[in-house]
Amino acid sequence: MKGLDLHRFEARVRFTTEAELPLWSGNSLRSGFGLRLREMVCANPAAKGGDAPLDDCAGCCNRERCVYDHIYNSRPPEGASVLKKQSEIPRPFVLDPPAFGRYGPGQGAALGFTLFGKNVELLPYFILALRNLGEGGLGKGYRLGRGKYEIELIDSVGLDDRECIYSGGVVFNRARSISYDEILRRAEGFRGQVTLRFITPSQIKENDRFTTEPSFRGLVSRLLFRANALAEFHGTGMLYDNQESLRILGYCREVEMARSKTSPVYQERYFRDQGKKAKLPPFFVGEIAYSGEFSAEVVALLRLGEVIHMGKMATFGNGRYQLEESCG
Repeated sequence: MKGLDLHRFEARVRFTTEAELPLWSGNSLRSGFGLRLREMVCANPAAKGGDAPLDDCAGCCNRERCVYDHIYNSRPPEGASVLKKQSEIPRPFVLDPPAFGRYGPGQGAALGFTLFGKNVELLPYFILALRNLGEGGLGKGYRLGRGKYEIELIDSVGLDDRECIYSGGVVFNRARSISYDEILRRAEGFRGQVTLRFITPSQIKENDRFTTEPSFRGLVSRLLFRANALAEFHGTGMLYDNQESLRILGYCREVEMARSKTSPVYQERYFRDQGKKAKLPPFFVGEIAYSGEFSAEVVALLRLGEVIHMGKMATFGNGRYQLEESCG
């Protein structure tokens, strides 16, 4: 049976020092979490002090057994039938950073992460890396002692319930599993409207250009590609083959945009090969409503997308949205 299993976790953290998390807090979580993880597992002594470049793994003799390399530098396996020409594949996890803004000492926040398939076996590494990150600080001014937090508890989140799997420094083996097949069984088609509220910066490319108002077909196309790739490399096979994907996208052509209230947001990134910063193509936040007839398969994909995100840097919190359905 082709499919994808998910393991969602939500950590409740409490800041012990003042913290300021920017709109791009996913970037802070990406670098901070990666650094702490590498400090724990890397055989290179320079990694312990953070002096080794985070992408300096290609020549390492321990690469095939390294947890950090598996998580951060995912590559197509030998004999891959899809994405075999790509140097990277979707990473086996997704991070949900705390909401951006200012926090005072004693204030709480939610920090989430999702592991795909058998990568749930790496849960202890995620817990330890996130705990160590809290000791060092997250967000602006962490080098000055800001953004420190403690993990109060971690819940495993199912479709209908949740179970505490970490409290008081103790890990409990109670992880809940969610399958795409289960999401699909619960989904029901309807005629009406869906609203997607993009709560973190999202970047979607349609017809070879970046847009802040993607068509419904363009949006589902990107979501299908990501879901299929995750299922192929971290599940038991693509959710939908090419013919099935084209069928789903064909139905999406009939769905129209009812309203759009999005705002572009921009980010600069330092490119080492160019030796300078450059502005990335626009991301966007806000909400888009689509109206038409939605099949159960499309509804299931949209619900899956709430967990796996979509677009550029989805692994690190970007492209996160909330879905609202209304029959009409």
